[in-house]
Amino acid sequence: MNRQFLFSNVLAALIMSFTGLETAHAQIEEGTLWRDAVVTELDVDFGAGFHARWRFHRCDCGDLQVMVEQVAPDDMLTGELLMIDGQALLSKGFEQQGADIEPLIQAPSLMLQLAYSMLNRSQPKGPAAVSGKQKWRDSEKKLDFRLDTGLATGAFGAPWSVKGSGWEADGDHIRFELLFRFTNSEPGQPDQTGSITFSGDLDFSQQDFPYSDSSSFEGWRIQWISQSELESHAVEEGQTLEVLRHKARTP
Repeated sequence: MNRQFLFSNVLAALIMSFTGLETAHAQIEEGTLWRDAVVTELDVDFGAGFHARWRFHRCDCGDLQVMVEQVAPDDMLTGELLMIDGQALLSKGFEQQGADIEPLIQAPSLMLQLAYSMLNRSQPKGPAAVSGKQKWRDSEKKLDFRLDTGLATGAFGAPWSVKGSGWEADGDHIRFELLFRFTNSEPGQPDQTGSITFSGDLDFSQQDFPYSDSSSFEGWRIQWISQSELESHAVEEGQTLEVLRHKARTP
């Protein structure tokens, strides 16, 4: 047999084999939920000059890191949040914020829940069902859309609708663009409507959490939500993530 021909066939087989392995690795498992994304990058336009960019990194341990950039017509709010087991909230940055830091997590958590909910209405089979680029549309005429994160609640009046698209990106990523329209009635204006535009990237690949057990939080503030604290205070020296996690999970 011609050696050059044999080498070409072997090389082609190897390329197909490696390509197959990469494709298999990149697939999102059947049954994965939208909220199972490890990292969610969310860009939200509320209109009238109000805009937000949030990056959420979820840990299987129950912690959540949020990078925050919120823009208003006359203000900008930036910083980082770390929610430990839903019990304690840590913050860094947010120069304009007062002692109560709990409100900082309310808008991001509500909009994250809204985005996941709208994705679920748009593609109920979950992210594994997204192939190529899909166009989505759904609506509700009678029931208001209600949110409850445990930290904040919200409601959007019916009728409401969502439309947009989602598509596969590199690796275990799904990108999306959504327009959410809802009834925003006010006294004397029962037919007034509002809208929120979402775009973002969901990464379902397994990856390390940004902080390890030994991470310390000098310069951060902490507020124990589980203890109904109304004000934050500086994180004490020597309070590593491991120590704070233990405190959060110990009655």
